[in-house]
Amino acid sequence: MSEPRVAAKVQVDAIRRLCEREGGFAMVLSRGDPVAGDILIISRIRGGSPALIRRALRWDGPPSWRDTETQLFENEEKLTVFLDQKRAVDRDLWLIDLDIPDSERFIALLHDFV
Repeated sequence: MSEPRVAAKVQVDAIRRLCEREGGFAMVLSRGDPVAGDILIISRIRGGSPALIRRALRWDGPPSWRDTETQLFENEEKLTVFLDQKRAVDRDLWLIDLDIPDSERFIALLHDFV
C-alpha cells in the first residue's frame, strides 16, 4: 500500500508561502486538479531567464524536486507556447511562476518542506 500524499492545492499554497518567506514573489498561472494535479514551477532569479522545476518520481524513495527542462527560452512567447502545450496534454497541471533570489537554495528547501 502506498503512503498518503499531500493534496496538490495544499502543496501549491505551501510553495507560495515558502517563496514569499524567502523574499520572492509567487503567482499561480494555472490551477490544476486540487487533489492529484502535478505541479510545474517556472522559476526566475530576480526576473531573469526562466527555469522549469518539476517533482520527479524516484525508484528509491519519495518524489524529489529538480530542474527538468534545461532549455532556455529566448523570449516569453516561446515559454508561453511551451506551457500551453503542457496544459493541453495535462489539464490537471498546476503552473506556478516564482521570482526568487536563489533557485538552488529554493529547490533544497522544497525537498524538506513539501
